[in-house]
Amino acid sequence: MISIWDGIEEYISVVETGSFTAAADQLGASKSFVSKRVSELETRLGVQLLKRTTRQVSMTAIGERFYASCRDMRRSLAAASHEAAQMQQTPTGKLKVSLNDTFDVNFISAVIADFACQYPGVGIEVHAGSREVDLIGEDFDVAIRYGDLIDSSLRAARIGYLSFCMCASPAYLAEHGTPKGIADLKNHICLSDLTGHWWFNSTDGAEKVRVNGRWKSNKGAALRVAAVRGLGLAQLPIAFVRSELASGALVAVEDEWSYYDREAWAIFAPGTPVPATLRLLLDFLSSRFARTQLRPWMQTSLAELDVFLAGRSAVEPEAVG
Repeated sequence: MISIWDGIEEYISVVETGSFTAAADQLGASKSFVSKRVSELETRLGVQLLKRTTRQVSMTAIGERFYASCRDMRRSLAAASHEAAQMQQTPTGKLKVSLNDTFDVNFISAVIADFACQYPGVGIEVHAGSREVDLIGEDFDVAIRYGDLIDSSLRAARIGYLSFCMCASPAYLAEHGTPKGIADLKNHICLSDLTGHWWFNSTDGAEKVRVNGRWKSNKGAALRVAAVRGLGLAQLPIAFVRSELASGALVAVEDEWSYYDREAWAIFAPGTPVPATLRLLLDFLSSRFARTQLRPWMQTSLAELDVFLAGRSAVEPEAVG
């Protein structure tokens, strides 16, 4: 397939070096190849660009004007390439981000705000909601999602884990005791989402368990408030209730069976390479998530959970599904 630029580089080289032989040496090609490319260019344009004699090569009047235009285009291309390289080093532009607002608006928004502080040339537009957005159709750059991924047409970067703990107020535990296992949950009041289910780690990945309770909500904030008020046990992300755990308003059940670790993903549209600004955000998000399964007792003080969440680690994109 013939490109509009075919023969032009050879033509420019002949003009600037003064001969087909010198142009061939400059381009690392044969003299016959350079001559053929220039001749094909003249045929395609329907004009004579060069006057050839046995001693020298010179431009026609049309050739002079054509050379000047091609030289300017090549300079513009070089400038555009340099500008693109600079953008890789100094990110600018805009990122449109989708968050699931059940648990992560405060935590993730704070992380993205920190990113914006570090890269002032990048504009951020954050959308929070419970629905699954159409990344491509709605022009989102990235969405934060948890658990199993289904859409194989998108790309995903694993940014860590969202680790859930089972927790309750001291008053509730004093009255009802601490559950000893999953089977014991039937003897407890459990605060849940609208499905009435909790999840637990298992050898197969995750175990879904139906729980009973008189308080349900599709918002993590409502479940957290109910747990602090002593209405029952809640299963909530450790990062989401770290302040309540640190203050003692909530107490975590510290048996390993009671935890659930859901993978955290940044989902984005396919394309190679990943744009520089998006790559920076992916790495930044990963640096603020726990890359291991988080537990409250991993720190001598629950107040240090924020430090634990700030562990650095880069991410590699992988296909969804």
